[in-house]
Amino acid sequence: MVKDRRIEAEKQRIREKVWSLLEKSGEALFPGARGRIPNFRGAAKAADRLAETAEWRRARAIKFNPDAPQRPVRLRALREGKTVYMAVPRLRRKKCFWRLDPGRIPSKD
Repeated sequence: MVKDRRIEAEKQRIREKVWSLLEKSGEALFPGARGRIPNFRGAAKAADRLAETAEWRRARAIKFNPDAPQRPVRLRALREGKTVYMAVPRLRRKKCFWRLDPGRIPSKD
């Protein structure tokens, strides 16, 4: 698939704006916002808001990145019985996604 340079430029512009807002507001957490999916205060609350959507309720499987801000939503997905596909960091392995089956993961209860 050929990338449209205009779309890529717009995506980068939006990333830069979000990163700047997170930094200026003090909401960005370690290791900082730029160049990554930023860790931020309120990631757990964002997971709660996501879970209120119709798309979330319909989903049986969800793909995630291993980044820290997605941890609350990954855990929620597993607790709700959704299959989680998580990218291996840097996607450098032949099998670049892990399949986490909630039925095979013991609970902490």
